[in-house]
Amino acid sequence: MSHTPPSTPYGRLAIKGRFLVSAATGLPVQLHGMSLFWSQWMPQFYNQETVVALKCSWNTNVVRVAMGVESGGYLDNKQAELEKVYAVIDAAIASGIYVVVDWHDHNAQDHRDYAIEFFTNISQKYGNYPNIIYETYNEPLKVSWSDVLKPYHQAVIAAIRANDPNNVIVVGTPNWSQYVDEAANDPITNYNNIAYTLHYYSGTHRQDLRDRTTTAINKNLPIFVTEYGTVNADGSGETKDPLH
Repeated sequence: MSHTPPSTPYGRLAIKGRFLVSAATGLPVQLHGMSLFWSQWMPQFYNQETVVALKCSWNTNVVRVAMGVESGGYLDNKQAELEKVYAVIDAAIASGIYVVVDWHDHNAQDHRDYAIEFFTNISQKYGNYPNIIYETYNEPLKVSWSDVLKPYHQAVIAAIRANDPNNVIVVGTPNWSQYVDEAANDPITNYNNIAYTLHYYSGTHRQDLRDRTTTAINKNLPIFVTEYGTVNADGSGETKDPLH
């Protein structure tokens, strides 16, 4: 007898206007969970035990796989990093939660062919599961959205969509995924179910980033926060109220 894994909380997801929604109902949904740290530096969490604990003890419905690319990651140890990613994806599917598959890079435009190879692999292997969310570029640096990032994302999206026509894809934005307003001025319009990354650490990021975000939202840009924290962006500092 074949085993059917648990269904996801909202079924397959989609983007409708500026909202993340259930594709079945069209109603907005909220995901809440944990991002794992760089896979090459904290491999001890890339397993089923972690995913089950996050679901059952932390009440999460999503986990983010931060697959390191540089600094001893995918570029140097492809198979080892893939096995970690597979382990978390398999555990998320078995647990009935969503999984953000993140190309955790700061220079992905220089590694585009590797990113295409990786996401072709993931979309072929898992694209039929509603659990999968693709994140094509973790945190770009201070590079142009229209000249550098948008063409990169479109090339990677094309590779994903060749295998997976529907699952949500989240694309990184300039300046460590903060300048969502720049993406809002020139969004990707030739593919469906695209959201835009925002990273917010309340010890570091203040009103300027909230203003940029409000500008983007007012232009109907769908924003997906794949990293946030109540401390500084480097993980240090005192806890700060994100609203002040």
